[in-house]
Amino acid sequence: MDVTLRRSRVFDASSPVTRYWLSRCVGFSVTSGGRVEAVLSDGDLFEPHTLLVRSSRHRVRRVPASAVVAVVPVQRKLVVARASRRLPRVRVDLRPAARVAGLAAAEAWRLSVLAYRAAAPVVAAWSMRAWAESVRLVASVPWHRFGPSARSATTRASQELSRRWSLLRTTSSPPSSASDSPVEANTTSSG
Repeated sequence: MDVTLRRSRVFDASSPVTRYWLSRCVGFSVTSGGRVEAVLSDGDLFEPHTLLVRSSRHRVRRVPASAVVAVVPVQRKLVVARASRRLPRVRVDLRPAARVAGLAAAEAWRLSVLAYRAAAPVVAAWSMRAWAESVRLVASVPWHRFGPSARSATTRASQELSRRWSLLRTTSSPPSSASDSPVEANTTSSG
């Protein structure tokens, strides 16, 4: 049996096969190093403009699609020209935007100070009026009629709670088996 090795076919940049594989080259290795991680296109999915390539050092770089010289589909490899492998960097001057943001912040601060100065007397008058009304309301309630009953109710509740907690802390048996009166506890333990 004869084994015939086929050479991997290389398609140059002008070939329609190259255009086809450029739009589907995620995972292909790049001769300049790394693997294609994503393909970016403006509108036409079959005409990519940029390839995102992740290098062995986990950095992502942008490679223009026009820098691809050839494609070897069998080996899943892109041949990229060394001279134009990166897009030029664009420098953006952020000083005008920072200046506008600073002016907007200053204007917002000025308006908030004006609002505070205008609203502070109104808020103070409303709070004084609310305090006076609450004092009048508390003074109008006949507390002498409700005071003793409220005091005795809270006293009874606190006594019951105190008794329950003392039983829980002093007996090792469950609370349901503990007796209600200390006299019964003495008669049963002595007899």
